[in-house]
Amino acid sequence: MALVIDIGRELQVAINTGSVVIGFEETRRALLAGTPKLVIIAANAPKWAKDDIEYYAKLAGIPIFVFPGSSIELGAAAKRPHKIMALAVIDPGQSEILKLTEHA
Repeated sequence: MALVIDIGRELQVAINTGSVVIGFEETRRALLAGTPKLVIIAANAPKWAKDDIEYYAKLAGIPIFVFPGSSIELGAAAKRPHKIMALAVIDPGQSEILKLTEHA
């Protein structure tokens, strides 16, 4: 049975109760420090950005979830008025967002 998670809702809970860094540079910096529990990248992120994040995530052993939508939709899911190419969940707080790693 497939696990159904409302990514937008869980992302909101993680942002409100945990710690999430937003943006490509911030996500890359967090990956270099090895702090994220999960990285989420937009499906339409440029190849260079995906490759860069995947490389550092693999080195650190951190799972990546490809958000099934554009950077505009990822921004909307995070309730931000701008595009988000990538974000890193440092602390999930009270969210179930780390269950996405089972599908990553």
